[in-house]
Amino acid sequence: MAGPSLAGIVNPALLEWARTACGLDVSAAAHKIGVKPEKVAAWEAGASAPTISQLRKLADVYRRAVSFFFLNERPAAAAAPTDFRRFEVRKTERSAPELLNSIRDSQAKREAALDIFADMEDEPPRFDLALTSRDDPEQAATGLLAQLGVTLAERARWNDYGALRAWRAAAEAHGVLVMQVSRVSLKEMRGCSLALFPLPVILLNSSDSALGRVFTLLHELTHLARHESALCDTEESARHGDIENIEAFCNHVAGAMLAPRDSLLADPTVQGANRRTEWADGFLAQLRIRYRASREVILRRLLILGKTSREFYQRKREQFQEEYAQYREAQAGGFVPVPRKIVLGNGRLLTGLVLDAYDSRMITGSELSRILGTKLDHLGAIASELRGPDVA
Repeated sequence: MAGPSLAGIVNPALLEWARTACGLDVSAAAHKIGVKPEKVAAWEAGASAPTISQLRKLADVYRRAVSFFFLNERPAAAAAPTDFRRFEVRKTERSAPELLNSIRDSQAKREAALDIFADMEDEPPRFDLALTSRDDPEQAATGLLAQLGVTLAERARWNDYGALRAWRAAAEAHGVLVMQVSRVSLKEMRGCSLALFPLPVILLNSSDSALGRVFTLLHELTHLARHESALCDTEESARHGDIENIEAFCNHVAGAMLAPRDSLLADPTVQGANRRTEWADGFLAQLRIRYRASREVILRRLLILGKTSREFYQRKREQFQEEYAQYREAQAGGFVPVPRKIVLGNGRLLTGLVLDAYDSRMITGSELSRILGTKLDHLGAIASELRGPDVA
């Protein structure tokens, strides 16, 4: 049976607003809900109303609570991050609903975390990272590195995923909720930062490599240290004006944190190089391991420091991107266990906080499931995952 009608109870204006808020047109929404477009249009016009079953499906697609559609008016929406992506990326609608829903979900998770801290009568960790300079990216990187407390000596013990875990832990220690999103194209988003204090948010794209996510994390941390929200693809030379200047600054800072100037210039081989030097892949691979940064980041640093030519950099960059595309294609479809996806998706800071609140009976099982997006059956495995290393 279809179930009872909700005519006169569901607010048609909220049906339309929730659909447009997640970037869906009527046809796309109807396809996801499993009805004809004419039916969605009729609901939004108030000519008819969905059944309870249809409303539940609609709420799932729009990432809203069912009760949201019974409100008289929509609540105030959080400010959207500034779009720093390239123009052609901003135009695409390929993954817009997933991206918009992921950003809104992260805002809801942050609100839930703040509620838990309030119930515990505890203060959330304070975000205290600040730039020592907004003009000199090398100086800004040195200052942020000192505040994060990540040393070059530590990196000798890391593999790529160890680097991702360590940098993420350093950010979370300063009160940042570091989460991952999936089903969003890398061409559309590599990272996003929400400058909401306390508990600012960084979103990483799980489709990216471990070292790619490390670079994006540091890029977004720089945005947060500037107290600005941003939606980024981390590419350069495809934007104009202030947006390009800000993105170039954040890219420069992230690269300088990964491969500090003084350390690079102390290397005898680098010392003897000049703007005409062309670097062997083997040496770039050595520096990649030393700093746990991608070869492209290393070569970009050498270019900035006057130790290679732009022509060589561009040629090698195309090579690296082609190799990386082949790597991503080979890795596509890999299985990640559900407990690991929950920890990676929500971040260790949020996941640990929610588990502690549940163990202390400050939240219910249904609240835990809603915040983390998981079933209670996985709790034991999630707790074990928190104690283990990240591998995805």
